[in-house]
Amino acid sequence: MFMNMKRAKFIAWGMAICFLLIHILMFIVFIQCYVVPMAIVNVFSILFYFFMLYVVHKEWLPFYAVAVYLEVAAHMTLAVILTGWGSGFQVTLIGMNVLAFYAEYTGRTLKLKYVPVLPLGILGMILYLGGCVYLRFNPAPYSLPDTAEFGLSILWGVIVFVINLFVLQLLVIIARSSEEQLEYQLSHDKLTGLPNRYFLSQKFDSLQSGKKPYWIAISDIDDFKKVNDIYGHNGGDYVLKTVGEILSSKGAMCGRWGGEEFIFANAISEAGPDPYTFLDDLRKEIKNYPFEFDGKKFKVTMTFGLAYSVEGLRIEDVIRDADEKLYAGKHSGKNRVVDDKHMEAGKEGSLQDPLTRVKNKLAYDKMEESLNWDIQKHTAQFGIARILLKDISKTADSLGITKKDAYIKGVCKIICGVYINSQVFRVDKGEFRVVLTNRDYYDREELFAKMQEKFEESAAKGNHGLREGLVPESYMTIFEEKDSDVASVMAHL
Repeated sequence: MFMNMKRAKFIAWGMAICFLLIHILMFIVFIQCYVVPMAIVNVFSILFYFFMLYVVHKEWLPFYAVAVYLEVAAHMTLAVILTGWGSGFQVTLIGMNVLAFYAEYTGRTLKLKYVPVLPLGILGMILYLGGCVYLRFNPAPYSLPDTAEFGLSILWGVIVFVINLFVLQLLVIIARSSEEQLEYQLSHDKLTGLPNRYFLSQKFDSLQSGKKPYWIAISDIDDFKKVNDIYGHNGGDYVLKTVGEILSSKGAMCGRWGGEEFIFANAISEAGPDPYTFLDDLRKEIKNYPFEFDGKKFKVTMTFGLAYSVEGLRIEDVIRDADEKLYAGKHSGKNRVVDDKHMEAGKEGSLQDPLTRVKNKLAYDKMEESLNWDIQKHTAQFGIARILLKDISKTADSLGITKKDAYIKGVCKIICGVYINSQVFRVDKGEFRVVLTNRDYYDREELFAKMQEKFEESAAKGNHGLREGLVPESYMTIFEEKDSDVASVMAHL
């Protein structure tokens, strides 16, 4: 956050000192021009701003903002009535409105008991116009020399412009800083500081649109649940953060994929290291790293699945290939890097649905375990879309296996095409689930409506294996703070 109490106090002190110096100057001017009533008023104003320095020290900023505005408004109105419109004192009321609204912003940002300044701004407008009307019918009892009026007009013009320029520039800096902070929070994982799925989706787009071949790897901390069970979730956070620091320090694009999973994506370059060697060196570094939490030393290992781009293959397919190799490694001993050349696991360990090539029920169970972990850590923010295929067994009997499979794959293609930033699972022969995270979570209502629309449109046109009477049923639920696990989230449906 750009604005904090230290900065707010510094700015308030600066303004109080400036106003104090201005009133000392005004005291001298009024004495020289024999405007005795205003000279007396300025004595009280000088004492007032000495008191305001104490108020800022005590951090009574809401009181400070209102008191300063009322003092300036009263002083300037009285000065205009006594010396005339030509002295230019009324101009300062315009600059004070800008400062007042900035003070309200500061109060809101620092969660102070601020006073809404719109009524003060209206009061300033009334005093400004009222002074003009009053002088129209009642001449000022004092007149300042032309030289003094000219000097004061220049002074008030400079002050008002400086106030406006300062506050507006400050608000631009604050707005830009807030946008950058929001963009960072949206695109980076809070715990590890690594890019998240939303940020990585942009990287994926640039890789896929580029002409260079690329590689993608997905990694997973081995037996991470045991780390949480033994050292608690604080110990698990320590491991995640430390692993994230190691993975991100090696030059390749690395992000947190979810839970204890991390993903790499990089273009293949002749000057760059061999991806397999690069990942295996990372694996060894993590294995040899001296993890220590609460005085206890322990070892952590990771498994990596590595896949390469192939011409005509979508990046989603490359990610699924890497994911498949990761879990092949998990089921063949862990602590290894698996690619096509080093594939050791058979199909029995696969977490991919063979028909649709999205993740299967076993993968969903693992995702559910990860989401439950996030819920326990109070960091969960996700939704789940559930898509049910109507009478899938009857469909096979009436249409045949081939058309039934085309129907299932067609539905899956629509789902994956809509939810490009989320993981899709086929958890049963007639059911898909989508775990909505990051950008898809924020756009969930729009995406859900878009998916249903595509189902209806495809059924009407006979596309993607859909037809009239075979439109899937769709439901969506989101995590709420009262939910204790994924099961309770699904209970909303």
